[in-house]
Amino acid sequence: MKLIFCFVLLALSIEGCFHGTDSNESEVSGFIKLDGKPLPEGTITFISADNTTHSAQGKIQDGEYVVTVPVGEKRVEIHASRWTGKPYEKYDIMETEQYLPAIYNEQSQLTTDVKPAEDVQLNFELDSSAQSPGSD
Repeated sequence: MKLIFCFVLLALSIEGCFHGTDSNESEVSGFIKLDGKPLPEGTITFISADNTTHSAQGKIQDGEYVVTVPVGEKRVEIHASRWTGKPYEKYDIMETEQYLPAIYNEQSQLTTDVKPAEDVQLNFELDSSAQSPGSD
């Protein structure tokens, strides 16, 4: 009896590992351009607008990304860093800097409503000279 119980438990846990997105999540993918060119690398984060679901983050590589995102209203942050060439003295490593305007990350006003679907396409065209409203 214990052997059957262990087998059933193992089968259920394996099924969970290979199961795709559930009805409360969607696979969101797309392309991100900066000044008309693919963003070389970075991260994209989908943050719950009302704090009812967890955040979801994915890697951007050559402008492309794929992230499994809980459905609902989301604030979107896009981050990209590059080496400054300056040493970071405390850890003996090279410094990096966020080079996208804050309007796409810390002060992001990018939003989307993720609906239940198998595949959601969401593309972004970023402008390196963009500024937050009210900043001069």
